[in-house]
Amino acid sequence: MPRKLDEQGKSAKNLKQQIRHTKDRLQDAEFALEHEPMSEGRRKELEVKNEHRRKDIHAKTKELREE
Repeated sequence: MPRKLDEQGKSAKNLKQQIRHTKDRLQDAEFALEHEPMSEGRRKELEVKNEHRRKDIHAKTKELREE
């Protein structure tokens, strides 16, 4: 019996695209942290988001290797 779309594993192409987009967002945020003036609250928010992005990239890369 075929599985529903939300139960199927992600395709390698899809995972690679998600990793690439997450890396792009990470780089954009790091550039902003280094070069743009911002409040301490916003700075902390971006740092936390970047940490989550790094974990997401790691998890997706691991999932890609397991395919």
